[in-house]
Amino acid sequence: TSIIQVTATDADDPTYGNSARLVYTLVQGQQFFSVDPQTGILRTAVPDMDRETQDQYLVVLQAKDMGGHLGGLSGTTTVTVRLSDVNDNPPRFTQSE
Repeated sequence: TSIIQVTATDADDPTYGNSARLVYTLVQGQQFFSVDPQTGILRTAVPDMDRETQDQYLVVLQAKDMGGHLGGLSGTTTVTVRLSDVNDNPPRFTQSE
């Protein structure tokens, strides 16, 4: 499931090598999310995320210039993902003595 598309910009001249070519990666949140390295689209990586187990995730994304190669500069951003509730728990009676 797609969540959001992050976009970074680089003011370097795009005609000069790879200095303005950006690559997106996850710094934190790899267990539950993935990011498309070219588009910056953040997606869920697991099908059964349950709000009753964990309702919020902090995902740290990095954009690195020079196509991600050694010597490139980078910037990070944090995305807070909050899960919505779905009706997935039946009612239960408490036992009385």
